[in-house]
Amino acid sequence: SSGINAEYGDELKTPSERLLSKCPWKEHKHAETGKIYFYNSDTKESTWTEPEEYTKIKEEIKKLEEKEAQAESSEKDDEEKDTEKKEESEGEEIVYETKEDAKNAFKQLLKDKSVPSTATWEQAMKQISADKRYNAIPKLNEKKQAFNAYKTQKAKEEKEEERQAAKEAKEKLYEYLISHPHMNSNMLYRKANELLESHKEWSVVPERDRKDVFEDAIFFLSKKEKKEETELRAKQKEELAILLEDVKEITYKTTWADAQEVLSSYKPFKNNILFENIDKEDMLVVFMEHIKALELDFEDEKQKKFAKERRAQRINRDSFIKLLNELHEKKKLDSTSLWADLYSIVSKDARYGVMLGQPGSTPLDLFKFYLEDLKSTMHEDKKTIKEVLKQANFEVEPDTSYEKFHSIISASDKTKGIDKGNIKLHFLTLLEKAEAREKEAQRAEERKLKRKEAAFKHMLKDANPPITTDDEWSKIKSRFEKDPAYMAFSDDDKSRSKLFKEFASSLEPESNSDDYSDKHKKKRHKKEKKHKHRAKRSPSYEMTGSSDEDRKKKQKKAADEPSEEEKEEPKKKEKKAKKKSKKKKKEKSVHESESDNDKKRKKSSKHSSDKDEKSGESENESDDDLSETELEKRRKKLLEELSRH
Repeated sequence: SSGINAEYGDELKTPSERLLSKCPWKEHKHAETGKIYFYNSDTKESTWTEPEEYTKIKEEIKKLEEKEAQAESSEKDDEEKDTEKKEESEGEEIVYETKEDAKNAFKQLLKDKSVPSTATWEQAMKQISADKRYNAIPKLNEKKQAFNAYKTQKAKEEKEEERQAAKEAKEKLYEYLISHPHMNSNMLYRKANELLESHKEWSVVPERDRKDVFEDAIFFLSKKEKKEETELRAKQKEELAILLEDVKEITYKTTWADAQEVLSSYKPFKNNILFENIDKEDMLVVFMEHIKALELDFEDEKQKKFAKERRAQRINRDSFIKLLNELHEKKKLDSTSLWADLYSIVSKDARYGVMLGQPGSTPLDLFKFYLEDLKSTMHEDKKTIKEVLKQANFEVEPDTSYEKFHSIISASDKTKGIDKGNIKLHFLTLLEKAEAREKEAQRAEERKLKRKEAAFKHMLKDANPPITTDDEWSKIKSRFEKDPAYMAFSDDDKSRSKLFKEFASSLEPESNSDDYSDKHKKKRHKKEKKHKHRAKRSPSYEMTGSSDEDRKKKQKKAADEPSEEEKEEPKKKEKKAKKKSKKKKKEKSVHESESDNDKKRKKSSKHSSDKDEKSGESENESDDDLSETELEKRRKKLLEELSRH
């Protein structure tokens, strides 16, 4: 069977060869030991024992060969009968067409008489000489040649029969060993020999082959026992896992030690034969898997409970927001509402009560978020209000009332969806801007007046001849009537007279109550001394030879110049003003930032202010602070009045 040539086509193969070619197992002989082994070309597996699949195919081949042999023998019997009939009909002599037919007939005669391969010519003659086919070959030497050829063929057949018989004996011994009840993978050959030496299956196989078959059987039993053990352990683990599900005492918190105690007293576990020899490690593995499953179930339940609570909390929050929406629709809530004012209404509703003690956003948080949402539309609402005011050709003035403003806004269909609080806030913004414009106009007027006064005093100072303290305005005013500085006051002669008196008083000798205080005099005196000291130390002072008159002029110039502290004073005041403006912006967080047009207007007003504004800033600072404070008070008062409406 191992000599089948795989290169032949299926058409050239016999039925038995076709069966063998379908089987992945092939029979091979070991190169060193000469021992036969089997190799699977698909799985690359090799074994000393003949596989079951290969054995079944061999049995099918054997049955097929037996059928073929029976068919051949029946054909031969029919041929012999035909030959005998021919010989009877033709006489005693049989005539063959060719020498080959005659040789075959002679060989068939030897085979029919069962002449062994070890027989001599004389022994064979005694068995075949009486048969008519003996004379098929006329010459004696040709008969002996055919006899020797038959012996050679017969010897081969007998040898093959012996090999086949030995193989069958080994197969029977292998099957006997693997099915014997006392055999196991730990059995030694010596003990097996003592146990089975009287059995036919053991003794019929030679010692050398018997050891090989024994080793193959032990290898098979080892694999079989391991497989059975694996299957048993898997079954034990499966049954234990099912059993643990029924033990209610074991939870996800149970330890392995506690679980062992519970199982030791649990009857279904104690009375089950399957768990008698169960491995502790397998039990621990099953227990750990069971605990993991319980933990997952517990976490799932926990998550479901948490999700349910969160869902309920979300429903509560949605209900409270719905309450706020209802209050907004009823005009009881707007973007300027306060929680303290609304609490008395909200606290009576059940939707507020269910929110108390709930994690996450509180009712106050939701109220604040709701106001932020209302205020978030402020930008768009401002645009709509501006359009309505533009169409109505209405501009908010400092004395405009909220009732008048609201009547104009509510008259338009565009403002129906606008929040009432946003309307109030925008009204306050427009009111503040109107007051700021009025205030800026007043400042501009004051600056203009100061410039006119400065020009008028400058005119008096440059008068030629110079004005003295003895001059009277009514007598000298005719000298300045054509001067632009004089004409700037138009018919306001009272202001001119006042400015002249101020200028005349400045010409009087300095006193403690005049322009400079004692402090400024002391500073000027120190500067003069320092200047003199430096001038004396300077080499250029000696070289220049400047006159005392020049030095006096320089000292007088230095005395007239403001001190460093006086120079820095406007800067400090400017910084203070900036800080106050920043503080004011922070306090007005509820208002939206000014529009681009307002910013441009402010920038243009800033650019229009000149150096006189800086000089007059220190004088007007107290007035500005006062007006801002008044403005803030007025804004709060307006808010209170609007909230009442």
